[in-house]
Amino acid sequence: MNILFFDTGSYTYRDVLTAFKKMGHNCRTVYYHFPDRYEDNFFEERLEEYLRNNSYDCVFSVNFFPLTAKVCDRCRVRYLSWSYDSPLDERLQEYFHYETNRIFLFDRLEAEEYQKKGYQNVFHLPLAVDTDRLDTLLNKHLPQKKFCSQLSFVGKIYDSPLDTLLSPMDDYSKGLLQGILQAQMLVYGYYFVDELISEKLLEDINHSYARIGQTEALLTRRGLSHAVAVKITQIEREALLMQANQQFDVHLYTYRNEALPEGMPLNYGLLKYYEEMPVVFRNSKLNLNITLKDIRSGIPLRALDIMGSRGALLSNYQPELAEWFEDGKDVILYDSLEAAMDKAEFYLKREDLREKIALNGYQKVKEHFSYTKQIEKMWKCSFGD
Repeated sequence: MNILFFDTGSYTYRDVLTAFKKMGHNCRTVYYHFPDRYEDNFFEERLEEYLRNNSYDCVFSVNFFPLTAKVCDRCRVRYLSWSYDSPLDERLQEYFHYETNRIFLFDRLEAEEYQKKGYQNVFHLPLAVDTDRLDTLLNKHLPQKKFCSQLSFVGKIYDSPLDTLLSPMDDYSKGLLQGILQAQMLVYGYYFVDELISEKLLEDINHSYARIGQTEALLTRRGLSHAVAVKITQIEREALLMQANQQFDVHLYTYRNEALPEGMPLNYGLLKYYEEMPVVFRNSKLNLNITLKDIRSGIPLRALDIMGSRGALLSNYQPELAEWFEDGKDVILYDSLEAAMDKAEFYLKREDLREKIALNGYQKVKEHFSYTKQIEKMWKCSFGD
């Protein structure tokens, strides 16, 4: 099969390309950086000209690009996208209706939400990990001290926009949103914020913005819900890392313009995805996964990368993670900050048990979450048997 691989610098590009070639497909890659991914006449004209002058069975991209979908529809070329971001920007939905689209999302509940809206070209497909690549890297890598710790976290320490969004609101709306946020923080594995944001609340909030002259764009349920999710995730990540830093040797690997709050672990900065991140996962006794709150059911890429690197995964409860992996056997799951600390203390004292969990997790992702296996499922949905 001839594939045009469209990419803008995604994390998983190399692993997907390796899998395509391993499966016998011919690939040509086109790179492009969008100044505006929703309006770019130059990109549309050049991609359309290229597709009409060359023969491809499909265009593929990591994550969904609206203008790529638009051009593929005009040229009647099937467009496959596989996203590691969730939830998707709600504006993307305007481009889902093209018959040439085959859209794959790793969060099952998000995929089902679009299917209920009538988008039968949206499918659920978990993400993948290339254990062969990771084995080759890790078998020859001598770890440095900065990559070794009792507990590590690789990821964002968010700056949520919620506080800015709250500033023009009346006291009643602020109090209601704060109550919703506090209630959601007590629950793992079920994100219900969308259900509690009423039309009346949205109307009141947008009236508050109108009173101070902000009338160009209305705040939507999805936008407000995501802001709440980011705020909860920020609070959870900071609270867990601060508490862990009091008890254990904790390494944080993140990027942030502003200084981190007092009490946070030492920040070792950004890691190179292919060269350094797996080394951290292998050489940390426990690896934290604290999922963005509105990833409602799916297994984040970080969790698969940790297990694929033979790292022991300590993660918040996620429905799909619990379906595929057994707590205490393949992974370590927690359902509260207190439980996370208790389990960290327990497993850090039991090296044999921790290493067995890491090995079991590795074997399971190697068997069930390889790129070739997931791409075969994608092909079946896109082209049939």
